[in-house]
Amino acid sequence: MIRADVPLTLPTRPAALPPLGFPLIASVAPLAAAGAIWLITGSAFVLIFAVLGPVIAVAGMLDARRTGRRARRTNALDQEQALATLRAEVALRHEELLRAHWRRTPSANSIVAAPHAAIRWTGSGADVSLGSGAVPSGLRLDGGAAPDEHRDVRDWAAALTEAPIDADAGGGIGIVGPLSLGQALARGLLVQLACSLAPDQVGLTVPDRGWEWAVALPHDTGQSCARRLVICQAPSGGAPLGGAPPGSGLVVALAGTLAELPWGCATIVRVQGPGRAEVLRSSVHAWGSGFRPELITVEQAIVVARVLSARAAAAGLVQNARRVPASVALGELSGFQPGNRAPHGQPQSPNLRCVIGVGEAGEVSLDLVGAGPHAVVGGTTGSGKSELLVTWVAAMAAAAGPDEVTFLLVDFKGGAAFAPLCALPHCVGLITDLDVHQAARALDSLAAELRYRERVLGRAGARDIVDLRRQDAGGALPRLVIVVDEFATMLTAFPDLHALFVDIAARGRSLGVHLILCTQRPTGVVRDALLANCTLRVSLRVNNRADSVAVLGTDAAAALGADQAGRCLIAADSSGPVLCQVATTSPREIRSLAAADADAPNPRRPWLDLLPQTVSREDLLALVAGGTAADESAFGGAAVAAGHDRAVPDARAAPGGLLGLLDEPELQRYRVARYEPIAEGSLLVIGGPRSGKSTALASVAAGFAPVGDAVLLGADVEAVWDCLVKARQCLDAGESPAARLLLLDDFDSVHARWDQEHRPAALELLVGLLRDGAEGGLRIVIAAQRLTGSLQSLPALCQRRLVLRLPDVAEHVAAGGVAALFDDRLPPGGGSWQDHRIQLLAPEQSGAIPDVAAQRDIEPLTDAAALLGRPGQTLLVVSDSPSCSAAVLGTVPGARVVDLAAVSHGELAEAARAGASLRLSESQSGTAFVGDVDAWQAQWSLLGALRPHADLVFDGCSLADYRAISRRRDLPPPLAPNRGRVWVLRPDGAVHRATLRAQVV
Repeated sequence: MIRADVPLTLPTRPAALPPLGFPLIASVAPLAAAGAIWLITGSAFVLIFAVLGPVIAVAGMLDARRTGRRARRTNALDQEQALATLRAEVALRHEELLRAHWRRTPSANSIVAAPHAAIRWTGSGADVSLGSGAVPSGLRLDGGAAPDEHRDVRDWAAALTEAPIDADAGGGIGIVGPLSLGQALARGLLVQLACSLAPDQVGLTVPDRGWEWAVALPHDTGQSCARRLVICQAPSGGAPLGGAPPGSGLVVALAGTLAELPWGCATIVRVQGPGRAEVLRSSVHAWGSGFRPELITVEQAIVVARVLSARAAAAGLVQNARRVPASVALGELSGFQPGNRAPHGQPQSPNLRCVIGVGEAGEVSLDLVGAGPHAVVGGTTGSGKSELLVTWVAAMAAAAGPDEVTFLLVDFKGGAAFAPLCALPHCVGLITDLDVHQAARALDSLAAELRYRERVLGRAGARDIVDLRRQDAGGALPRLVIVVDEFATMLTAFPDLHALFVDIAARGRSLGVHLILCTQRPTGVVRDALLANCTLRVSLRVNNRADSVAVLGTDAAAALGADQAGRCLIAADSSGPVLCQVATTSPREIRSLAAADADAPNPRRPWLDLLPQTVSREDLLALVAGGTAADESAFGGAAVAAGHDRAVPDARAAPGGLLGLLDEPELQRYRVARYEPIAEGSLLVIGGPRSGKSTALASVAAGFAPVGDAVLLGADVEAVWDCLVKARQCLDAGESPAARLLLLDDFDSVHARWDQEHRPAALELLVGLLRDGAEGGLRIVIAAQRLTGSLQSLPALCQRRLVLRLPDVAEHVAAGGVAALFDDRLPPGGGSWQDHRIQLLAPEQSGAIPDVAAQRDIEPLTDAAALLGRPGQTLLVVSDSPSCSAAVLGTVPGARVVDLAAVSHGELAEAARAGASLRLSESQSGTAFVGDVDAWQAQWSLLGALRPHADLVFDGCSLADYRAISRRRDLPPPLAPNRGRVWVLRPDGAVHRATLRAQVV
């Protein structure tokens, strides 16, 4: 901030350089030296050096003069730069001082240009600006060699031009000069005082003639205020005014001469012309100081007076505003007549005029059609916004039936305020922030509603909804009023909706769609593109002037009292805001309105209900037959809109299996979801526990049954491995590409239960089938709860994805779902398909595809113990528990069991030498040699001798044990735990899975 009392310093003038003398000694010294050398040497050439002395002396003197001139130029330039810097600093301080002066006493012309910004009813000062002229700036310039040095700069810094010529009206201001010029100057002073002094603190007294416009000012012209502003004018006969009227505090007197002025005026000015006046008396300005007076016309003064009156009325500072009641009920208004409308079937009124409250001139009505087509409502918390909206909706419902107008209510404060209005048959829905998914779905349907209305108008050949009503007296297309409470909160939750509301605002008039947008702070929320089409403006009390100006174009709403709930200003045309007390509406009045239209047919809703929690095949077909759901496949790709009169074919005959019911709110319809594996590719189903994954796989399998073979596998590590291996073998063998569908349920669980070596091998098999299976007619459907680790590569290989209920949004997004569709409260079978909400078909009791894993228990594997019943059969058993395995094998009748740990080394060595001609008593027929890995490795010669003719059984062994004994690196098939499974390695090298169970005699 600039301080005028901080002195500035003038640059110091540089000191003059001393005069240059002739260097006599420097000239004579070389002559004397040359003469001395000549006397000594006798050489005449030495005398030549004597000449150099004067030459050097003259050259030095010339060089000194050149250096002096350069120094003087440098000093002069530095001084000019210092003066320029000083002038810039003085100019900056002058500019700041001018701004401070004009802020303290704004000119009359600046008030006329922006009267809203000039209102300052917070103080009691009576300083005014008579005009603009030169005043002392208070700036001091120190420095300088003499007082008269840089006199022009000192004088310029000390004076402040185009500054306000201030005067205190409390001491009285006298204006001498022609009456017309004096009145113009006095009008400017009165406008300034009216903007700075509140109407309820200062009264006003003006002459009868020439001051009629002052009646428009909100200041009291009676005697109720102790402090008064008096404008007095000398009579035309030249008689003096005398003293100021008794009790007056502020006086502005006009006279033709000094003698006619009342005594006691502290400031007297003479107006000599429109651009010239002078000060005759002042305690601040010098006598004879000239200035340019602030003159305004009557028309300019009236503009300011009207703005002040509107502001004062809104603030309750004028007497006529007290006639507006503090509260009023809607039922008490004479204009509220619920039954006073044309009977159903007869032509209706094209507007939505209804009475909502009481103003200064009586009851106040609003017409959303005539003054709209859209409205913006502003108001801070507790100002009565919700009550205004409820009353407005109830009043429109009383004036028009459900066939003329419908209401879509959007309340992002929980919905409690609008809940009673849901009883009205006009209400087609209530959207709240309590259910974000339902809110997003309903709001998405609004764009489809615009397209629907365009189609209706297009089919009828109507220009707009009014033209449509002329053609159809029944009013087939009622107006839709969208009422949004807390518009800013809604945009925070759904920022993309602003573009939709801009579109509605631009096209809503012809389509019969109207907006009432309510928010606490309109500034920055309702953007210009939307605000331009909202010509009906209502503002209750707001916290700052900017919000009031954004809605009304005036800051009057910021002056409304905090204790006046329901008090508002309405700007419906160019005549200025109208003060209104909004009526209150009771639940009983709303119930009576609902009862009056109870027999009216239900209006069309702009969206369908949420998807049902269960959808059976019969339900889906019934929805298609009724036209509520579209089945594009049933019509060769042509969508079926709701209400289509075309015959609906049997959806079961359409290609692709029925998957469920799809929700398309942006099209205001349901759609049958189908999945055709051959055409669409493989499918990945991701969902949490009990989310409907198995049901989805069963539906897909049932739909594929008429096309080809479907194999549905549960969470069985053996069955899934065998099926993957067999499918790979079929592809590699180049078998006929018949349509086949492989369905893997809970694949992530199966993958986790395989050991560390089977997991990558199985995943490699699956990836190869997904990549190469299409050529062989194979499609795969994979269901999993979560894709982690190496399973994350599967989504890229599956052409379709079905995301069912998951525990959190992060997993939902990671699975490929849209974040907006995440809902952890979905019922079983609920999910997202093709970026839309889907409800899968409920499982049926019959017709399910049998589980291959279940068939394995019906067709048991070969029992390794039963092999001992064959004559001459020899088993080599590697077991992690030899005693348990020996006990199981011992139950076979006639079998002999040799425990390697209990037989002598000599007998085992003889058996090894015998090889195939083994003749030990223990090895006649049905003989089993049992030992652990260490025992067999100790008897390696016996193993080598018997291996070519005996089956090698691995019971409870790990892959490391299997490889240590078999000396093979390939993977045997995985074994399911706790099922008594063993590996059997035949002499020909084939490995298969078997059981090892005790034999029952």
